[in-house]
Amino acid sequence: MIEEIHGQAAALTTILEDVRPKIREVARDVWNSKRPETFYLIGCGSSYYAAMLASFYKEYRFGLDSHALPSSEFVWFAPRLKAPSPILIALSRSGMTSETVEATRKAKKAGVLAIAITADPDSTMGRECDDSVGLGISSEQSMIMTKTFTGSALCSVLLGLEFAKLRGNTIPEQVENELIALPDYAKQTVDSVESQVRSIAETSGRATRFIYLGSGANYPVCLEGALKLRETSYSASEAYHAMEFRHGPFSELEAGIQVFGIVPRSRTTPQEVRLLKEVASTGAKVVPISNVPDLLSSHSESIRMPDTAYSDFAAFSYMIPMQMLAYYHAVKKALNPDRPRNLARYVATEIAP
Repeated sequence: MIEEIHGQAAALTTILEDVRPKIREVARDVWNSKRPETFYLIGCGSSYYAAMLASFYKEYRFGLDSHALPSSEFVWFAPRLKAPSPILIALSRSGMTSETVEATRKAKKAGVLAIAITADPDSTMGRECDDSVGLGISSEQSMIMTKTFTGSALCSVLLGLEFAKLRGNTIPEQVENELIALPDYAKQTVDSVESQVRSIAETSGRATRFIYLGSGANYPVCLEGALKLRETSYSASEAYHAMEFRHGPFSELEAGIQVFGIVPRSRTTPQEVRLLKEVASTGAKVVPISNVPDLLSSHSESIRMPDTAYSDFAAFSYMIPMQMLAYYHAVKKALNPDRPRNLARYVATEIAP
């Protein structure tokens, strides 16, 4: 797992340099045949959170009508009645996950074009979809998704960017520059945060529960971070949208709970800093993951992110310390993060509606 976390910069480079031509080709072919207007992104587990991350950028950065759903929700309920020119983008590391495969079959029966994003384009899902994008990177040896999480999300983001361009949507030049810089951001993050994460893992064993808070693109990253910790170390962990946390969940705070606040420098920073101050006042331990100096200095423990990770796509870098937290916390508990109990590489179950 830790080797594959370290391999993310190389994986992102491969996608940007080697896979991107295929992404452009798929987008062009789909555009010429369908002129898509409604985009459904689906997946299960980590792949669903990757779909949520990509959908955020499609909707709010590229101006596309985008909806992220668990694969089973698409099987049972989607597409919505009279959705204009829908297409399905299905994310699955293995290409074998039952719910996602069934969703692509339902899409095709309904006349909805389906695109697979997977580490194995020769898988069932890859073969049955109308088109597929392979990640161009080997699937993890660890049971836990790390580089294929960020890789799947990036492929989907790049696919959305191509559709936005084909629609004539205005895309600032900064977007392209920041996407190209993602591998550098990832490498600098790995190099700068690992010792900090390891130090925090040494003391986090005293916590009874873990909570992750973030907003915007970092909300699905928090969901994935909490899942990683739960998968690898069997620790009680959960994630909330930062601004939703006061609306009920705040009541559970007390000493013994450790709260990770994901706060990159952005327009939401003042509100999130205020929230973490309120959280700390309850006796819960706050650990910011941030590049905001005042926030970092106001807490006894924190994870300082590199300033170079200040971009619209910083969420890709902020995923890395959360993956490392899961790894080092599991190792501290003498558990094997590569082979969690009760889990398989993909779920095979009857899901047809």
